[in-house]
Amino acid sequence: MTLLSTGQLFQYAEQQALNAVFLKTQSPATAATYMALSTTAVGSLQSTETTMAGATINEYATASGYARQNYGPVSATAASPSLIYNTSQLTWGPFTSAPGTCTWGICCTLASGTSANTIAAYLLASARTPAIGDSLQAAAGTGAAGVGFLAQV
Repeated sequence: MTLLSTGQLFQYAEQQALNAVFLKTQSPATAATYMALSTTAVGSLQSTETTMAGATINEYATASGYARQNYGPVSATAASPSLIYNTSQLTWGPFTSAPGTCTWGICCTLASGTSANTIAAYLLASARTPAIGDSLQAAAGTGAAGVGFLAQV
């Protein structure tokens, strides 16, 4: 078990990447990915979580007016390290009830549900606690509200 203290790939994504790079399997087909928000404390999120049902995921509740947002990343850049990041602003909310303190963005494979595979975790530069009527946003490429949706592989 590895606890995440900064953003990194989850076990599911590591396995997908290695199998594709070493030509063991064909990469998964192109599909949408989604960004979820999590209240898990820094140092408590486990990299071995393979789905959003994981005990350390702690996703915001949909009853608060929250929904995962389409991540929409660019293709990986031709650089070392290679980068991938969101292409448009992401907005969660406005919240109809206070959802708690957000610490992580979690990229996953489905728009809703606990069966979504976890791909990567993104630590917010500073935790955010939206109130009723507030929204959280991440700007294209660089992020906003402390959310830098930028992953290095």
